[in-house]
Amino acid sequence: MEDPAEILALTVPQLLRRRAREARPGIALSARSIGGWRDRLTYGQLVQRMDAVAAGFHALGLRAGDRIGVLLGNEAGRECLLTALGALRIGAAVVPFNTRASDEELEHALTLAEPAAIVCTQAVASRLARLCPGARLLAIDGAEGGTEAWPEPLAVEHAPAPEEAPDPDRLGCLLFTSGTTARSKAVMHSHATMLGAGLACGAALGLRASDLYQGGWPFFTSSPLNLGAMSCWIAGAGLVLEEPLDNRGRLRLIASERTTYYHGVPSVVHFLMEEFARAPSDVSSLRRIGYGGSAMPPEVIRRLAAQWPHVEQVQIYGMTESGPAGTRLEPAMMEAKLGSIGSAMPHCTIDVVDEAGRSLGPGETGEILIRGPGVAKGYFRNPEATAEAFVLGGIRTGDVGHLDPDGFLYFTDRRKDVINRGGLKVASVAVEEVLYRHPGVREAAVIAVPHPALGEDVAACVVPREPGGLDTDALAAFCAAHLADYARPRRWLVLDELPKNPMGKVLKTALRARFAGAAGA
Repeated sequence: MEDPAEILALTVPQLLRRRAREARPGIALSARSIGGWRDRLTYGQLVQRMDAVAAGFHALGLRAGDRIGVLLGNEAGRECLLTALGALRIGAAVVPFNTRASDEELEHALTLAEPAAIVCTQAVASRLARLCPGARLLAIDGAEGGTEAWPEPLAVEHAPAPEEAPDPDRLGCLLFTSGTTARSKAVMHSHATMLGAGLACGAALGLRASDLYQGGWPFFTSSPLNLGAMSCWIAGAGLVLEEPLDNRGRLRLIASERTTYYHGVPSVVHFLMEEFARAPSDVSSLRRIGYGGSAMPPEVIRRLAAQWPHVEQVQIYGMTESGPAGTRLEPAMMEAKLGSIGSAMPHCTIDVVDEAGRSLGPGETGEILIRGPGVAKGYFRNPEATAEAFVLGGIRTGDVGHLDPDGFLYFTDRRKDVINRGGLKVASVAVEEVLYRHPGVREAAVIAVPHPALGEDVAACVVPREPGGLDTDALAAFCAAHLADYARPRRWLVLDELPKNPMGKVLKTALRARFAGAAGA
């Protein structure tokens, strides 16, 4: 058993070199290439590819301290992860950008991060050139026009990049929040906090060196790097990164890769079960399923146990700022503590605090605070938000809950007005801000409404400036120009006025009730 302090003293490249020297059997990474083939790499091969990409970056003039952006989807998962490792190897930081962002959202992220180069495809190069004039674009599908070629490790040879002085506190990645404020913030993770998140999550999940851990998390979230890659590589396991697949494709990949551990947001797990019920396939290799990002309905937990009795379940809770380390609900406690989001992961502590930051006792409701080795260093170029959120040696989650006498956490509500749509979080205020820009909108309020598979969906309640003067189809098209696809309202309610309390605050509880009434009419 490795000493956790020893792991946290390493950089990510140092960890991979250690695993390669151990000659671990099996694969370290299975991921799809932009060329359509799946690359399966041992630890030794992964280190070779990392060094080759790093050498290519160095030959292009990229250096320690630079930020290297990535605007790629999981259909290029191989190139995503090799870019990240190449950047970390030269002492640069990787910055994954949201492939589903609107132009406005992406331009904000690009302006904030100021990447020295952006790895992309030719399909998005013109968009990036328009949003970030003068940006250096490295295309994984070859140089063309104003782009340069990404250093494909199988096609180019460069002099080895010089070894950087090991510094676990060096910035490793910037990960953008998924909508907890009107403007997305860039969370700063060092090598140490990336590995700290992997250390906590891997222990919580119960990963083994023999595991193949499959997930389809978008690369722009914290999960592929910190939850997926770091957890696996600390355990000596293999990461199977999904390309965009339908549910039948996910099941086929489980069968072909002999996946032992599947992880997804609850809606994905739910869809997998439905697809399996329609057409059973080989899931005999699975020993565990993990899920997080939103609440798993208890009835779905019970159905999963009945449908796949040989598969254990693990639920986790965390956020980008915590690594995403936080809590876990283990198989042995799944039934006894059904409804809980678990107890603190190994190496983490969970506290429930009042507005003054005082710890509350069992059964008392307050804000959830997470402490642990995966907690980020703060928000990039945002000291005010950092000072507000990173307090008491941890991160304020903005979520409200309580602990029971056994230390198990129960989620109650959100302090932040955030909609959790299938694990992707949407700030109501961000959507409202866009709606208020439309000349036909006098007032707007955005709420979460139940969705049978995604958990929550985005609903907009709008008051027109002129009676009968709002076309919701036109409003939807307007939102499409300014919001990520998952943040756009799918359901609409046009009202004469928004309900308010005597202080003028919009009563969103009343809106939810009125929306439910309108939907059921």
